[in-house]
Amino acid sequence: MIQLVSENNYKLNMQVKIEPYLERKRVIDSFESFDGRLISYEAYKAKGSKGAVIILHGFTESAEKFREASYYFYGEGYSVYVPDLRGHGNSYRTSQKAGTVNGNDFDDYAKDLNVLIETVVKPAEERKPIYVYSHSLGSAAAILYMEKHPDVIRKAVLSSPMICGNMGMPVSVANTVAKLLCSFGGESISAPGRCKFNPDMKFEKSDATSKARFGYYQEKRVNNRLLQTNGPSFGWVKASVEARDKMLREAYRIRTPLLILLPEKDKQLLASYQQKFISGVKGAKVIDIKGSKHEIFGSTDEVLKEYYGYIFEFLE
Repeated sequence: MIQLVSENNYKLNMQVKIEPYLERKRVIDSFESFDGRLISYEAYKAKGSKGAVIILHGFTESAEKFREASYYFYGEGYSVYVPDLRGHGNSYRTSQKAGTVNGNDFDDYAKDLNVLIETVVKPAEERKPIYVYSHSLGSAAAILYMEKHPDVIRKAVLSSPMICGNMGMPVSVANTVAKLLCSFGGESISAPGRCKFNPDMKFEKSDATSKARFGYYQEKRVNNRLLQTNGPSFGWVKASVEARDKMLREAYRIRTPLLILLPEKDKQLLASYQQKFISGVKGAKVIDIKGSKHEIFGSTDEVLKEYYGYIFEFLE
Protein backbone atom coordinates (compact mmCIF):
# COMPACT_ATOMS: atom_id res chain seq x y z
CA MET A 1 0.00 0.00 0.00
CA ILE A 2 1.39 3.39 -1.00
CA GLN A 3 2.01 6.10 1.57
CA LEU A 4 -0.30 8.93 0.55
CA VAL A 5 0.68 12.57 0.71
CA SER A 6 -1.79 13.54 3.41
CA GLU A 7 -4.24 16.40 3.01
CA ASN A 8 -2.97 17.59 6.37
CA ASN A 9 -0.12 20.00 5.54
CA TYR A 10 -0.47 18.95 1.87
CA LYS A 11 1.03 22.10 0.38
CA LEU A 12 3.98 22.03 2.77
CA ASN A 13 4.67 18.35 2.12
CA MET A 14 4.48 18.82 -1.64
CA GLN A 15 6.74 21.87 -1.66
CA VAL A 16 9.29 20.70 0.88
CA LYS A 17 9.44 16.95 0.26
CA ILE A 18 7.66 15.64 -2.86
CA GLU A 19 8.43 18.31 -5.46
CA PRO A 20 12.16 18.59 -4.59
CA TYR A 21 12.45 14.78 -4.65
CA LEU A 22 10.77 14.57 -8.05
CA GLU A 23 12.87 17.43 -9.40
CA ARG A 24 16.03 15.45 -8.65
CA LYS A 25 14.66 12.48 -10.60
CA ARG A 26 12.92 14.36 -13.40
CA VAL A 27 14.04 14.89 -16.97
CA ILE A 28 12.04 17.44 -18.97
CA ASP A 29 12.39 17.02 -22.71
CA SER A 30 10.40 17.10 -25.94
CA PHE A 31 10.05 15.00 -29.05
CA GLU A 32 9.19 15.86 -32.63
CA SER A 33 5.83 14.30 -33.40
CA PHE A 34 4.44 12.93 -36.65
CA ASP A 35 3.76 16.42 -38.05
CA GLY A 36 6.98 18.01 -36.86
CA ARG A 37 5.37 19.65 -33.83
CA LEU A 38 7.15 19.52 -30.47
CA ILE A 39 5.48 17.66 -27.62
CA SER A 40 6.89 18.24 -24.14
CA TYR A 41 7.11 15.48 -21.55
CA GLU A 42 8.43 14.70 -18.08
CA ALA A 43 10.27 11.44 -17.42
CA TYR A 44 11.26 9.65 -14.22
CA LYS A 45 13.50 6.68 -15.03
CA ALA A 46 13.52 3.99 -12.33
CA LYS A 47 16.50 1.66 -11.97
CA GLY A 48 15.44 -1.95 -12.52
CA SER A 49 11.91 -0.77 -13.29
CA LYS A 50 8.90 -3.06 -13.41
CA GLY A 51 7.96 -1.31 -16.63
CA ALA A 52 6.90 2.10 -17.87
CA VAL A 53 3.73 3.93 -16.89
CA ILE A 54 2.59 6.63 -19.30
CA ILE A 55 0.34 9.18 -17.60
CA LEU A 56 -2.09 10.98 -19.88
CA HIS A 57 -3.75 14.04 -18.37
CA GLY A 58 -7.21 15.43 -19.03
CA PHE A 59 -8.63 18.36 -20.96
CA THR A 60 -7.09 21.76 -20.04
CA GLU A 61 -4.63 20.04 -17.68
CA SER A 62 -0.88 19.33 -17.81
CA ALA A 63 1.85 16.94 -16.74
CA GLU A 64 2.43 19.20 -13.75
CA LYS A 65 -1.02 18.39 -12.36
CA PHE A 66 0.00 14.75 -12.04
CA ARG A 67 3.15 15.19 -9.95
CA GLU A 68 1.53 13.44 -6.99
CA ALA A 69 0.49 10.50 -9.19
CA SER A 70 3.98 10.39 -10.73
CA TYR A 71 5.43 10.17 -7.22
CA TYR A 72 3.29 7.12 -6.42
CA PHE A 73 4.03 5.22 -9.64
CA TYR A 74 7.75 5.98 -9.41
CA GLY A 75 7.76 4.93 -5.78
CA GLU A 76 6.25 1.59 -6.73
CA GLY A 77 9.15 0.87 -9.08
CA TYR A 78 7.82 2.06 -12.43
CA SER A 79 9.50 4.45 -14.83
CA VAL A 80 7.06 7.28 -15.51
CA TYR A 81 6.49 9.34 -18.65
CA VAL A 82 4.04 12.25 -18.62
CA PRO A 83 3.50 14.22 -21.84
CA ASP A 84 1.72 17.54 -22.12
CA LEU A 85 -0.95 16.77 -24.71
CA ARG A 86 -0.76 19.05 -27.73
CA GLY A 87 -2.53 22.32 -27.03
CA HIS A 88 -1.66 22.02 -23.34
CA GLY A 89 1.18 22.96 -20.99
CA ASN A 90 4.55 23.32 -22.69
CA SER A 91 3.58 21.44 -25.86
CA TYR A 92 2.80 22.86 -29.28
CA ARG A 93 -0.41 24.85 -29.49
CA THR A 94 -2.08 26.76 -32.29
CA SER A 95 -4.25 29.05 -30.18
CA GLN A 96 -2.73 32.36 -29.14
CA LYS A 97 -5.39 32.64 -26.44
CA ALA A 98 -4.12 31.18 -23.19
CA GLY A 99 -7.50 29.76 -22.21
CA THR A 100 -8.43 28.03 -25.48
CA VAL A 101 -7.53 24.50 -26.57
CA ASN A 102 -7.56 24.08 -30.34
CA GLY A 103 -7.60 20.80 -32.24
CA ASN A 104 -9.42 19.50 -35.28
CA ASP A 105 -8.64 15.78 -34.99
CA PHE A 106 -8.40 13.66 -31.84
CA ASP A 107 -6.34 11.12 -33.76
CA ASP A 108 -3.48 13.61 -33.36
CA TYR A 109 -3.39 12.77 -29.63
CA ALA A 110 -3.11 9.06 -30.44
CA LYS A 111 -0.42 9.71 -33.06
CA ASP A 112 1.57 11.76 -30.54
CA LEU A 113 1.29 8.88 -28.08
CA ASN A 114 2.56 6.48 -30.72
CA VAL A 115 5.63 8.65 -31.38
CA LEU A 116 6.29 8.94 -27.64
CA ILE A 117 6.15 5.17 -27.25
CA GLU A 118 8.23 4.33 -30.31
CA THR A 119 10.93 7.01 -30.03
CA VAL A 120 11.19 7.64 -26.28
CA VAL A 121 9.69 4.91 -24.11
CA LYS A 122 10.65 1.75 -25.99
CA PRO A 123 14.30 2.74 -26.52
CA ALA A 124 14.64 3.72 -22.85
CA GLU A 125 12.78 0.76 -21.37
CA GLU A 126 13.92 -1.87 -23.88
CA ARG A 127 11.54 -4.83 -23.57
CA LYS A 128 9.86 -3.81 -20.31
CA PRO A 129 6.04 -3.77 -20.34
CA ILE A 130 4.27 -0.47 -21.02
CA TYR A 131 1.22 0.59 -19.02
CA VAL A 132 -1.11 3.58 -19.30
CA TYR A 133 -2.79 5.55 -16.54
CA SER A 134 -5.13 8.11 -18.07
CA HIS A 135 -7.74 10.64 -17.06
CA SER A 136 -10.66 11.98 -19.13
CA LEU A 137 -9.26 13.34 -22.44
CA GLY A 138 -6.12 11.31 -21.81
CA SER A 139 -8.30 8.19 -21.78
CA ALA A 140 -9.76 9.18 -25.16
CA ALA A 141 -6.21 9.41 -26.52
CA ALA A 142 -5.38 6.00 -25.04
CA ILE A 143 -8.54 4.42 -26.44
CA LEU A 144 -7.92 5.73 -29.95
CA TYR A 145 -4.33 4.48 -29.72
CA MET A 146 -5.29 1.01 -28.43
CA GLU A 147 -7.93 0.60 -31.12
CA LYS A 148 -5.20 1.03 -33.74
CA HIS A 149 -2.35 -0.64 -31.81
CA PRO A 150 -4.00 -3.43 -29.80
CA ASP A 151 -0.84 -5.29 -28.76
CA VAL A 152 1.47 -2.57 -27.37
CA ILE A 153 0.01 -1.58 -24.00
CA ARG A 154 0.16 -4.34 -21.35
CA LYS A 155 -2.64 -2.87 -19.21
CA ALA A 156 -4.49 0.45 -19.16
CA VAL A 157 -6.27 2.39 -16.42
CA LEU A 158 -9.04 4.67 -17.70
CA SER A 159 -10.05 7.09 -14.95
CA SER A 160 -13.22 9.06 -15.73
CA PRO A 161 -12.75 8.23 -19.43
CA MET A 162 -13.99 10.87 -21.84
CA ILE A 163 -16.18 9.27 -24.46
CA CYS A 164 -18.51 12.25 -24.73
CA GLY A 165 -18.33 15.50 -22.81
CA ASN A 166 -21.21 17.32 -21.18
CA MET A 167 -21.53 20.38 -23.39
CA GLY A 168 -24.26 22.11 -21.42
CA MET A 169 -26.70 21.49 -24.27
CA PRO A 170 -27.72 18.50 -26.39
CA VAL A 171 -24.63 17.10 -28.08
CA SER A 172 -26.39 17.18 -31.46
CA VAL A 173 -27.00 20.92 -31.10
CA ALA A 174 -23.40 21.67 -30.05
CA ASN A 175 -22.10 19.55 -32.93
CA THR A 176 -24.36 21.26 -35.46
CA VAL A 177 -23.22 24.72 -34.35
CA ALA A 178 -19.56 23.62 -34.38
CA LYS A 179 -19.86 22.07 -37.85
CA LEU A 180 -21.52 25.19 -39.23
CA LEU A 181 -18.86 27.51 -37.84
CA CYS A 182 -16.06 25.22 -39.00
CA SER A 183 -17.48 25.16 -42.51
CA PHE A 184 -16.94 28.92 -42.59
CA GLY A 185 -13.40 28.73 -41.22
CA GLY A 186 -14.32 29.19 -37.56
CA GLU A 187 -12.39 26.22 -36.17
CA SER A 188 -10.30 28.40 -33.88
CA ILE A 189 -13.16 30.44 -32.42
CA SER A 190 -13.37 29.95 -28.66
CA ALA A 191 -16.53 28.43 -27.22
CA PRO A 192 -18.29 31.40 -25.57
CA GLY A 193 -18.14 31.57 -21.80
CA ARG A 194 -15.88 28.53 -21.52
CA CYS A 195 -12.33 29.63 -22.26
CA LYS A 196 -11.53 32.41 -19.81
CA PHE A 197 -9.39 31.27 -16.90
CA ASN A 198 -10.81 32.22 -13.51
CA PRO A 199 -8.04 32.84 -10.96
CA ASP A 200 -10.65 33.11 -8.21
CA MET A 201 -12.41 29.81 -8.90
CA LYS A 202 -13.92 28.35 -5.75
CA PHE A 203 -13.18 24.83 -4.56
CA GLU A 204 -16.88 24.09 -4.24
CA LYS A 205 -17.31 24.52 -8.01
CA SER A 206 -14.32 22.38 -8.89
CA ASP A 207 -14.15 18.74 -9.98
CA ALA A 208 -12.11 17.76 -6.91
CA THR A 209 -13.26 16.77 -3.43
CA SER A 210 -9.98 17.57 -1.67
CA LYS A 211 -9.67 21.29 -1.01
CA ALA A 212 -5.94 20.92 -0.38
CA ARG A 213 -5.27 19.18 -3.69
CA PHE A 214 -7.47 21.61 -5.63
CA GLY A 215 -5.83 24.65 -4.05
CA TYR A 216 -2.29 23.44 -4.68
CA TYR A 217 -2.69 23.17 -8.46
CA GLN A 218 -4.96 26.22 -8.72
CA GLU A 219 -2.15 28.32 -7.26
CA LYS A 220 0.21 26.93 -9.89
CA ARG A 221 -2.26 27.87 -12.62
CA VAL A 222 -2.58 31.42 -11.32
CA ASN A 223 1.20 31.82 -11.51
CA ASN A 224 1.79 30.15 -14.89
CA ARG A 225 0.03 31.34 -18.05
CA LEU A 226 0.78 28.05 -19.81
CA LEU A 227 -1.40 26.21 -17.28
CA GLN A 228 -4.44 28.44 -17.83
CA THR A 229 -6.14 26.50 -20.63
CA ASN A 230 -9.81 26.44 -19.74
CA GLY A 231 -12.09 25.61 -22.67
CA PRO A 232 -12.36 24.42 -26.29
CA SER A 233 -12.48 25.97 -29.72
CA PHE A 234 -15.35 24.98 -31.99
CA GLY A 235 -12.95 22.87 -34.02
CA TRP A 236 -12.13 20.90 -30.86
CA VAL A 237 -15.84 20.43 -30.09
CA LYS A 238 -16.48 19.07 -33.58
CA ALA A 239 -13.45 16.78 -33.32
CA SER A 240 -14.60 15.46 -29.93
CA VAL A 241 -17.91 14.26 -31.37
CA GLU A 242 -16.14 12.61 -34.30
CA ALA A 243 -13.80 10.90 -31.81
CA ARG A 244 -16.76 9.73 -29.73
CA ASP A 245 -18.24 7.96 -32.72
CA LYS A 246 -14.92 6.35 -33.61
CA MET A 247 -14.22 5.18 -30.05
CA LEU A 248 -17.62 3.51 -29.87
CA ARG A 249 -17.42 2.04 -33.37
CA GLU A 250 -13.93 0.58 -32.92
CA ALA A 251 -14.11 -0.45 -29.24
CA TYR A 252 -14.18 -4.14 -30.16
CA ARG A 253 -10.60 -3.84 -31.48
CA ILE A 254 -9.14 -3.23 -28.02
CA ARG A 255 -7.37 -6.28 -26.59
CA THR A 256 -5.58 -4.50 -23.76
CA PRO A 257 -6.91 -5.39 -20.27
CA LEU A 258 -8.73 -2.32 -18.96
CA LEU A 259 -9.51 -0.99 -15.50
CA ILE A 260 -12.23 1.65 -15.81
CA LEU A 261 -12.76 3.84 -12.75
CA LEU A 262 -15.94 5.90 -12.65
CA PRO A 263 -16.62 8.74 -10.19
CA GLU A 264 -19.85 8.85 -8.23
CA LYS A 265 -20.58 12.44 -9.30
CA ASP A 266 -19.29 13.49 -12.70
CA LYS A 267 -20.64 16.72 -14.18
CA GLN A 268 -18.17 16.83 -17.06
CA LEU A 269 -18.97 13.63 -18.96
CA LEU A 270 -22.09 11.82 -20.13
CA ALA A 271 -22.32 8.44 -18.40
CA SER A 272 -24.56 6.91 -21.09
CA TYR A 273 -21.71 7.02 -23.62
CA GLN A 274 -19.26 5.55 -21.12
CA GLN A 275 -21.63 2.63 -20.70
CA LYS A 276 -21.90 2.19 -24.47
CA PHE A 277 -18.13 2.01 -24.68
CA ILE A 278 -17.91 -0.44 -21.79
CA SER A 279 -20.46 -2.71 -23.47
CA GLY A 280 -18.33 -2.67 -26.62
CA VAL A 281 -15.06 -3.88 -25.08
CA LYS A 282 -14.31 -7.35 -23.79
CA GLY A 283 -13.60 -8.07 -20.15
CA ALA A 284 -13.07 -4.55 -18.82
CA LYS A 285 -13.04 -4.31 -15.04
CA VAL A 286 -15.31 -1.44 -14.00
CA ILE A 287 -15.33 0.08 -10.52
CA ASP A 288 -17.46 2.94 -9.22
CA ILE A 289 -15.56 5.21 -6.84
CA LYS A 290 -17.88 6.53 -4.15
CA GLY A 291 -17.35 10.02 -2.78
CA SER A 292 -15.58 11.30 -5.88
CA LYS A 293 -16.14 13.85 -8.63
CA HIS A 294 -14.69 13.94 -12.14
CA GLU A 295 -11.11 14.33 -10.89
CA ILE A 296 -10.92 11.15 -8.82
CA PHE A 297 -7.18 11.77 -8.32
CA GLY A 298 -8.17 15.02 -6.60
CA SER A 299 -10.21 13.25 -3.95
CA THR A 300 -9.87 13.08 -0.19
CA ASP A 301 -7.31 10.78 1.41
CA GLU A 302 -9.96 8.20 2.30
CA VAL A 303 -11.11 7.91 -1.32
CA LEU A 304 -7.56 7.95 -2.74
CA LYS A 305 -6.47 5.02 -0.59
CA GLU A 306 -9.17 2.94 -2.23
CA TYR A 307 -8.55 4.43 -5.69
CA TYR A 308 -4.81 3.76 -5.82
CA GLY A 309 -5.35 0.41 -4.16
CA TYR A 310 -7.47 -0.68 -7.13
CA ILE A 311 -4.92 0.70 -9.59
CA PHE A 312 -1.83 -0.99 -8.19
CA GLU A 313 -3.65 -4.28 -7.60
CA PHE A 314 -4.70 -4.21 -11.27
CA LEU A 315 -1.23 -3.37 -12.61
CA GLU A 316 0.59 -5.96 -10.52
